[in-house]
This record gives sequence, C-alpha cells and structure tokens, in this order.
Amino acid sequence: MRSLRVITPAKINLYLGVLGSRQDGYHQIETLFQAIDLSDQLIIREKVGESTIEVSGHPALETEDNLVIRALRWIENEVKEKIRVSLSLTKNIPESAGLGGGSSDAAATLLGIRELLDLNLGDDELNRGALTLGADVPFFLTGGTAVGEGIGERLTPVTMPVNYSVLLVNPGFPVSTAAVFRKFSKGLTGRPAKGKLWNLLGEKCELEELLHNDLQPVCEGLYPEISEICNSLEDLGIRRAMMTGSGPTVFGTVEPYQGTILRERIPKKWKTFLTRPLQSGVIID
Repeated sequence: MRSLRVITPAKINLYLGVLGSRQDGYHQIETLFQAIDLSDQLIIREKVGESTIEVSGHPALETEDNLVIRALRWIENEVKEKIRVSLSLTKNIPESAGLGGGSSDAAATLLGIRELLDLNLGDDELNRGALTLGADVPFFLTGGTAVGEGIGERLTPVTMPVNYSVLLVNPGFPVSTAAVFRKFSKGLTGRPAKGKLWNLLGEKCELEELLHNDLQPVCEGLYPEISEICNSLEDLGIRRAMMTGSGPTVFGTVEPYQGTILRERIPKKWKTFLTRPLQSGVIID
C-alpha cells in the first residue's frame, strides 16, 4: 500500500486590514500572508475499508468536523468515488491561535490525496475546494509570501526580505475567530474602507513599519494577556510585537542570532516558538 508524508506550515499575517463586512457573513480584508516553518505533519496511507483519522495526543479532533476529514469528503464528492485512506496527523501548531494550522492541514489533505492516488484534479479545482473549506486554505496550497484580498482568497505572490527569524509567543488558550470579528463589526460604519496595503508595499518601508493588525485592539480588549505579551516582547528590545490573525499568538521579527537568546528570557507560562519564513506552502515528501 502506498503512503506519503506532507509537511503543513503555519502562517503569520504581517499585515491585516478589515475593510468592511459582507452579506455572506465574511469580511472584506487585505492581508500579507507569510508562511513559516512551524509545521504539523500529515501521513496519508492507502488502506482497505473506511477512511480513518488519528490525531496524536488530540483524540477530540478525530471527528467529521476536522478540516482534514472535510477536505477528504470534498474530494470524494468531486471525484464521485469513495476514498480509502488512513490519515495520521501530528499537531505542533497550536489550535485556534491565528496561525492557520487547521487550514494548512486541509490544504495538505487536498494536495496529498491527489498525489497519492493520482487523481484527475487540476490546481483550479483544488483552489475551489480549498475555498469551500476556509478563507485561509487556498494560501497554503502555494504559501510563501502573498497579498490576500477579498476574504483572503485572492492571492498575489510578492517578494519580501526573508533574512529574519520570527519569535512566536502563544498564551495557551484558543480564540474564536468568529467572536473576534463579531466584536470588531460593531465598530464598522457600513461604508467599506479603502485599502492601504499596496501603497505601503510600494513605499518599500522597513518590515517593522509595515506590521499592522486591525483586530488586535478588539482581541486585547477581550483577552488582556495579549497586551502583556506584546509589552514583554517590546521590553526585550523587539521593535514591534504584533498579534497574528485573530489571535491570540503574538510575534516579533528578530535577527537570526538574537532569537534563541530572547526566547530564553520570555516567561515560561507562555508557549514560545522560534521560526523562519518559508518561500513555499505545503510540502509533499
């Protein structure tokens, strides 16, 4: 029986602007995605009988609601046949943390099953399937650095410096993306805001000057510990500490030689990860 391994990277949002709400419940955004080398691992094996999922150390995730299974079901519906595989997922990316772990796992499932079973599904079809699973999923099919517009699904690859490290600090609790956006929406006027990201990229400003997240003040109001993390990182000399996505993970960009030293000085009550930017998305071994 054939098998393959898929590496599923996390992401940070170097920039996240919310321009307005939409009739379908989503929000119009502009964001600058950056893939990073903190990753989950998905092993896909052919098998006899019903497909199964195992999430090491996380049995509560072994359900039909898992984006990995939902990606599998999308493929089955698309090719009009039963897919028989075992899916073994090792989680390293914190859940509901603003790092896109579930979305990356879904993208890995789409690409991995297509590769393993040599399915006749083109890239455009996989992109369409990815979008049905979540707004961030299409990004992980290609990864690297990209501007995301619309709900994040309209992607334009861009070239940015990647000669830095990313220090991630996660407080250890999950955050509901829907709850953060609901709270943020109460302050919207109804008139869409004009995007600023492309202008900022055209000015070729320093990376730290580009960092921005419209959702951060709302999330800090709900979870004050996020402010505490930001202050701790800035006290260590990190020029700009910022939340990624809808939180609660905070990151700072640092020189590669500084990362390990600074990480050791962060309070042990928080989870920390030292990562690097990636110029790819999901990787099939």
